[in-house]
Amino acid sequence: MKVSLVVRAVGISTVVALGLAACGSDNNTANTGSGDGGSTGSAQGCASGSLTGQGSTFQQSIEQQWASEFAGKCSGAQVTYTGVGSSAGIQQFGNGTIDFAGSDATMVDTEQAAADKACGSPAITVPVTAGGVAIIYNIKGVNSLNLSAKTLAGIFSGTIKTWNDAAIKADNGGASLPNEPIKTYHRADGSGTTKVFSAFLDTVAKGTWKLGSDKELNWPSGQGATGSDGVTQGVKNTEGGITYAEISYAKQNNLRTAKVKGAAGDFTDISASTVSQAIESGFSVTGSGNNLAGTLDFTKMQGYPISTVSYAIACSKYKDASKGALVKAYLTYAVTDGQAKADQLGFAPLPSSIAEQAKTSIASIS
Repeated sequence: MKVSLVVRAVGISTVVALGLAACGSDNNTANTGSGDGGSTGSAQGCASGSLTGQGSTFQQSIEQQWASEFAGKCSGAQVTYTGVGSSAGIQQFGNGTIDFAGSDATMVDTEQAAADKACGSPAITVPVTAGGVAIIYNIKGVNSLNLSAKTLAGIFSGTIKTWNDAAIKADNGGASLPNEPIKTYHRADGSGTTKVFSAFLDTVAKGTWKLGSDKELNWPSGQGATGSDGVTQGVKNTEGGITYAEISYAKQNNLRTAKVKGAAGDFTDISASTVSQAIESGFSVTGSGNNLAGTLDFTKMQGYPISTVSYAIACSKYKDASKGALVKAYLTYAVTDGQAKADQLGFAPLPSSIAEQAKTSIASIS
């Protein structure tokens, strides 16, 4: 059936004065995953001006953290990031209306062409953080829940309709589950999170999952909402609700997350360590040169099986050199000192090998 309800949520903007003059490194807080104590963040020099970024709501909370911490170190520049969804961020970047985009999915050829044209130079895609797509639920009296890929595919396809369905009971050792309807929430906007979640199901539960993999899907059932905050609020307000989103949204709303079983391993909780394990075993760079766009192999992922890197999309050479200097400094901070609080925000620090590649790529921005 068609989507019966669209829950709209306004994207949150992060606007913080980020001074780049005399940026100092704080070795007490740096945890870069790069082995350099975070010093690279201050070695890039300083610039003044303003940046505007839009895109992934998955990144939103860590972008806020980066902006806040950077503001404590620096003054003289302003960075604004608004979570509007990966598709919208990529589109705005391709239109030339923002300075960088956040996305949980790599660009397709038409998007890359538009981005290159807007930049007047090749646009590059660079990993800046890693995280898992949490399965967030609201079932009264159910404090622990296991869900396999095949069961998730049935739930979000609409073929598994009640919480006491035999497939869910089998995942949970025959546990007593309520005879109440399952109410799914999915992203109504173009979303990199949807792309990651659907790619996982399309790879690991292909016999059950018939919707393919993309940033937007033709959902046969469930309720649509805008942004990760929108789907999470829908679940919070709905007994029997379930959705997929970044774990910080579950923490903010005191909602539980399920253990998930993929192609390898057993049912696994989402955490910084299990996400890092999955990324190290399942992510590889497919781009060339300083373009670090990559691919996720969900069949190889150890740890938490719905894990991903999340990217910044930027110009390799900005038409305004001062803008390029500011983008370089901000993104360098993100992949060095900015990784320190990833864990407590529900993200995972980039594995050291990926962080090193990201630093090299960002250093080429001008």
